[in-house]
Amino acid sequence: MNKKFLYEIFTINQNEYLEKKSKGYLKEKSHYFTPQSIVNKMIDTIDLDNFKAKKSIRILEPSAGGGILILAIVFYILEYSDIKEIDVDAYEIDEEVFKILEANICHLIKYFKLDKEINLRINLNNSNFICEKAKQWDFKNIKGGYDIIISNPPYKKINKTCYEAKALKEISFGQPNLYSLFMALSLQLLNENGIYIVLSPRNYLSGMYNKKLREFIFSKYTLIKLHSFYNRNFFKYVNQEVIISTFVRGEGNQNISISHNDKFECNVSLSSIIFDQENNSLIVPKSFRDIEIFNKMLRFDNTIKDLHVDISVGPVVQFRENFLSPEIYNEEYAPLLVAKDVAENNIMYFERKNSRKTHKKSIGNNSKQLINNSNYVVLRKVMAKDDNDIIVSAILTKEYFNHEYLGLDNNLLYFHNKDKNKELTLDECYGIYCYINSEYFKQYYLLINSTHTINVTDFKNIKFPSVESINNMGKEIRNIGVYDKKTCTDILLKECNNLL
Repeated sequence: MNKKFLYEIFTINQNEYLEKKSKGYLKEKSHYFTPQSIVNKMIDTIDLDNFKAKKSIRILEPSAGGGILILAIVFYILEYSDIKEIDVDAYEIDEEVFKILEANICHLIKYFKLDKEINLRINLNNSNFICEKAKQWDFKNIKGGYDIIISNPPYKKINKTCYEAKALKEISFGQPNLYSLFMALSLQLLNENGIYIVLSPRNYLSGMYNKKLREFIFSKYTLIKLHSFYNRNFFKYVNQEVIISTFVRGEGNQNISISHNDKFECNVSLSSIIFDQENNSLIVPKSFRDIEIFNKMLRFDNTIKDLHVDISVGPVVQFRENFLSPEIYNEEYAPLLVAKDVAENNIMYFERKNSRKTHKKSIGNNSKQLINNSNYVVLRKVMAKDDNDIIVSAILTKEYFNHEYLGLDNNLLYFHNKDKNKELTLDECYGIYCYINSEYFKQYYLLINSTHTINVTDFKNIKFPSVESINNMGKEIRNIGVYDKKTCTDILLKECNNLL
C-alpha cells in the first residue's frame, strides 16, 4: 500500500457513498465532499515555517466527511517538516459517513504502523462539533489548543432557535448559516500563530448577516490568503461562490495573498480591498482588471442617499397574499409585476401570455402591499439560470399601467424617490439604469456580491456619479434609444471620463 493507493481508497469510498444518495438527500444533509484537486489547493496555503520549533503538532478537522483532508495534511506535514508526532481530532456528525471515515482512517493508521519514527494519533468523534465544544465552555472562554485547523464545513441555514445558534449567540445574526458558526468556533480553538484553512461560501466577507463574524475575525486574526475559482457555483447544490480562506491567529502584516485558479496571483494590502469600511466588507478580485475597476468605481462620491434615491424590495409575498387574481388588472385589481416580467436591455413583458400561465397577474386594491404607480427602475432580485448578467433591469414609467397602484413581487427590487410623495424624473430613472447596466458597474458588483441574489444593503453602500451626471446620462440614453450594456458603458465613459 502506497500514498497514491491511499488516496484512491479514500476517494472511492467517498464516491460510492455519493452515488447511492439522491440529490435531495445530499443537499438536505449538506454533504459536499472536497475533491482532491481542491484538497491540494487548501494544503498549499499552509506555511509550515510557523511550526519550526515544534516537535509535535495538533490538528482539528471539525467536519471530517470521509477524511481526505486529514490524509492530505498528515502526508504534507511529514513530507515538508521534521515533525514526527501528530495528534488529530476529527468530528463527523452523520453516522453513515462516520463509518466511511473510520474505515479510511484505519487504512491511514495501518500505513504508518510499522514506521517507529512516526507517532500518529487520530481521535474520531461521531458527534456534533459545535454542541460538543460549546457545551464545555461559553464561547468567550473557549481556549485554543490546535496548531492547524482545516475544514469544509456544512453550508446550511439553521433556525435562530437551534442549539448551535444559541451557543454562539455572539456571532449569530438572524437565521445563521452553519458554516459561519463552524468558522467562528474553529478560529476560537486556534493556538497563537495557529493556521486555519477553510473552504466556504464567500459571502462571509460581506453583508449584514456576517457582520458579527467579520468583527470577531478582525479583532484577533489575520486573513493571509484568499483563493477563488472560475466556477462561482463550485458545488452543484450551493448557489453561492465558494473560496478558500487562510487565517493566522494573532496580528500579522496587513498584506494578503489573493489568487484565482492558476491564472492570477497578487499581494495587496487588506485595506485596499475593503469596499465598506464600517462593516469590514471585502472584495475578492480575480484579475488586475478587477482591481483597476474597483479603484475607479471608488472615485465616485455619492451614495443613492445623496441622490435622494432609495432602493426597496417589492412588498408582495404571494403565498401570504389573499387578494391575487390570474386575470388582467381592472378597476378593482392593480397590476402585479413578477421577476419574469423584467428582461435585459430595458424590456418589460407584462402582457406576455405564455410566460404568465402559472403567475398571478393582478392584486386587489384592498391589499396593504400596494405602492403608488410612479416612475421606477425595476430589477430582478435573483439571477435566473439563463441570465447573462447579474443585473437585469428595466424602466417602469407611470404611463405603462393605467392604474393608480402597483403590486411588485418580492423577487423584484425597485429604485424610487426617497420621499414617497415624490417621483423620480425620467432622466433620473434612465440615468440610474444606464449606470447599473454599464460593464463597469456589473463587474464591480460581481466583486462585492457572492451569490445570485442582489443585496439591498450593497446598493446602499455603492458609490454613484453625481446628480448632474445621472441626469445627463439619462437624457443621452433616452435620445439614443438603445439600452444594451455597450451603450450604457459608452455613455458612462463619455460622462465620467475624468474618473474612469
